[in-house]
Amino acid sequence: MPQDLQRILTLLNVDLAWEYAALVQYIQHASMLTGPQYVAVIDELLEHAQQEHEHAVILSDLIQYLGGIPTVDVAQRQTSLDNVEMLRQDLQLEYDAINRYLQRIKQLESLEMYDSAQKIRNIAVVEQEHAIDLEKALGVRKA
Repeated sequence: MPQDLQRILTLLNVDLAWEYAALVQYIQHASMLTGPQYVAVIDELLEHAQQEHEHAVILSDLIQYLGGIPTVDVAQRQTSLDNVEMLRQDLQLEYDAINRYLQRIKQLESLEMYDSAQKIRNIAVVEQEHAIDLEKALGVRKA
């Protein structure tokens, strides 16, 4: 297997471990959020968790297709008992995912793997939507 492809498979497995972590973190945070102002946010987090699961399936299939073995490792999750801190943790998770996926798109395209890059681009679009949802819930305004 070419070294460039092996490196991408390693990085895609890192991405997969983070998708697993996001799934777990969103479910835990949705369970722990309290207060009537968070009812809609809880529903949104559970929807995000479902989409992170879908991303994990896409990544797992892509890794296998490219000749790798999908990881079962889960990246570090963050917890808090503070509602706002939980949402900040989730937002940071999304920012990190977006940055990783933008790098992965460039790496895949540099190997002329445009179909694989498109799969990652589709995931990145959803991650950006998650970030926007969380920014709105936190009252984050872009300068």
